[in-house]
Amino acid sequence: MDLTTAVLYGIGCYLMLLMVLGIIANKQRKSHTLKDFYLAGGSLGSLVLLLTLYATQYSANTMLVTPAEVVNRGMGMILVLGYMTAIVVFYLTFAPQLYHICRGQNFITPGDWFDYRFNMPSLTLFANIILILVSINFLLSQLMAMGHIANGVTDGQIPYWAGVVFLALIVILYESLGGMRAVAWTDVVQGIMLLAGLVGIFLAVGPDVTELETISHWLIENEPEKIKVPDTSFRVYWASTVVMLGLGGAVYPQVIQRIYAARSIKVLKQSLGAMVYMPLVTVLILFLLGVISIPHFNQVEVVATDTVLPTMLGHWSKQSVLAFALTVMVIIALLAAIMSTADSVLLSVSSIIAKDILGKSILKGATQKQLTWWGKAISWIIMAIMVLTALQPQITLWGLIELKMQILVQVVPLFLLGIYYDNAHPKAMMAGLITGSLVVLITFLMGWKTIGDIQTGLIGLSANTAVAYGFSRFFSKEKTG
Repeated sequence: MDLTTAVLYGIGCYLMLLMVLGIIANKQRKSHTLKDFYLAGGSLGSLVLLLTLYATQYSANTMLVTPAEVVNRGMGMILVLGYMTAIVVFYLTFAPQLYHICRGQNFITPGDWFDYRFNMPSLTLFANIILILVSINFLLSQLMAMGHIANGVTDGQIPYWAGVVFLALIVILYESLGGMRAVAWTDVVQGIMLLAGLVGIFLAVGPDVTELETISHWLIENEPEKIKVPDTSFRVYWASTVVMLGLGGAVYPQVIQRIYAARSIKVLKQSLGAMVYMPLVTVLILFLLGVISIPHFNQVEVVATDTVLPTMLGHWSKQSVLAFALTVMVIIALLAAIMSTADSVLLSVSSIIAKDILGKSILKGATQKQLTWWGKAISWIIMAIMVLTALQPQITLWGLIELKMQILVQVVPLFLLGIYYDNAHPKAMMAGLITGSLVVLITFLMGWKTIGDIQTGLIGLSANTAVAYGFSRFFSKEKTG
């Protein structure tokens, strides 16, 4: 059996399993409330929460970008390991505190926290618009990755457009059937497959000590720049990137909703504690796979970010029967990781639009069952638009990552200052959010991704925080005076 046929059989079986889980989740729903559909009734246990966080967090961005950046930039890209670790660290700075508050308030969306803490509709709307724009960007990157992987691992036999359209259809079907419950259950399957696939393929094709020595000598002789210690400029850039991606990754709306969905504070802490170890069995393996891939691309000056891993999987599948079987598993696991992120993002966006925007305007007074129905309809509309957009990709996955994170981190003060600074004033937070967003917008229009090798999103966040904190102190003194 050739790789394309095996992959198609494997994907077919996997997608059938997803649909079965969606149907079962639909039958297990306890009500037609927003909480039941979008948060699985707040009933997620430790293992399910861990694996749904893992499957959601380790998306196309991590899977495809990490090996490609190693091939293009060299060993210095070990810094990518800090990115996923930073996200967990920032989770732990506010997630338990947010959970304590949300359990008594029945939060569904991030906007519920903004309303509760600041009670300023315009601030909630502005923050929600940012979250929606970022999430749609994120969804687009996942759909693009579906097409790239399907096309790359089959040497073009599966067209890019077919991977995008068909897999997107499966995602929207099982999500509409079971909501968060279906998403979380499928994430358990996806998370296990991803872990097993990556570890398996690394054990099968990973180099031993002798092979590592051979690769090292090859790099010294042919591409010595890829084993040098990164210069100061590069280190500053990546330090700022790790902080920005860590902060941004911790406040994705789908992640905030998983905090709400935990069964208890103990469950949440156990899951986040286990997440600390996930970079070692995911990003580190992807980094090492990138290292052994470098010699295969020595004739290419700059390798396309979205094609390295699919190309190498096709190469490794020819080494042995075991490698072939594991390659099929990894391909399905990669698609699973992408789909798990896409379904989570779509669920979050539809909940924000249905509950926080339409529910406060043209659908004001609608029942929870009606809002849930509208949320499903919105998911179909968004997915259709994003699929059409993904069929004409004009930007790389890494470009999408940087662009969305520059904007997303501007929401961070609404959580950190909101939780830890009692005097955080709504008008001050709005002023900070506007300031940070303007910095990002102006630098983006001018074509600046960094200033002094520091990510402009982080510079915007610094200005945002300074304005929010400074104005809050001013309003506080004015009130007491």
